[in-house]
Amino acid sequence: VLSILALSPERSMTLLYVLLAFTSVLFTALAIVSLRRVSTAWEALEGVQVQSENSRATAWHNLSEVQRALDTELSSKLQAIHGQLLNVSQEMEMMRWKVTRCEASCGGELSDRLRALEERDVVEPVQQQLAEVRQEQSRVSALLTRALEETRSLSEILCTTCPAGWQQFFRTCYFFSTTTKSWFAAKEDCGDFNAHLVVVDSEQENEFLRNNINRTSTYWLGVTDQLEEGTWVWMNGEGTSISYWNTWKENKDKDQKDCGSIGPDGIWNADRCSHTYYWICEKS
Repeated sequence: VLSILALSPERSMTLLYVLLAFTSVLFTALAIVSLRRVSTAWEALEGVQVQSENSRATAWHNLSEVQRALDTELSSKLQAIHGQLLNVSQEMEMMRWKVTRCEASCGGELSDRLRALEERDVVEPVQQQLAEVRQEQSRVSALLTRALEETRSLSEILCTTCPAGWQQFFRTCYFFSTTTKSWFAAKEDCGDFNAHLVVVDSEQENEFLRNNINRTSTYWLGVTDQLEEGTWVWMNGEGTSISYWNTWKENKDKDQKDCGSIGPDGIWNADRCSHTYYWICEKS
């Protein structure tokens, strides 16, 4: 500093201007470097943002493609199942037609042969053969009739659909209640469903009911002897061709017990109609 002060005023001013110019250049350079760093950082930030948006767009695109692929696969599978059901239905109709046609043609052919044999003067061996042919005709006719009936039954079973909450057994729908009512109230409730209290026609049906009722509860059946004591009649007016009455239990006041019920073991009991039990509705 002393050496600067010892210089002449002109040199001092010149040196001072040089120092100021150098300082200005230094600050400018530092500012440019800082601006470049900020610009670089900003560009990097924008790049990251663009990359994030691209990744998000790619993810949404991939999700859309997966959903479209799943929808296409599900649609194709549903169409395949529908096609298979149509094929089964067509095959059943063809089988029914063939059975009917065979029954007519085969039966006619056998009848023609029988008539031809009857018109001849045959001996005893031929008569025996004729009897065997007649038996074979009866057997074939019975087999064809049975096959046709089974085909029709299978078709009806496949075409039967029960409402929600109902269970299907062969061609019939059943509703098992979850509340209790008297026999008469249960009868009216079934009527509201265009149904009736269950009528048991076979051992298989009684077994179906036993397997589907609550293991600790009793259910009303559609059978009563209100019209004549001891004569039990179903809701359809028919008598009980089969029965599973509890015969080993003493039935006190049986003249006051006019309504039938089924227990968890599948055994029937006579009860007072005013008792409140679960019930079973049935409709075709």
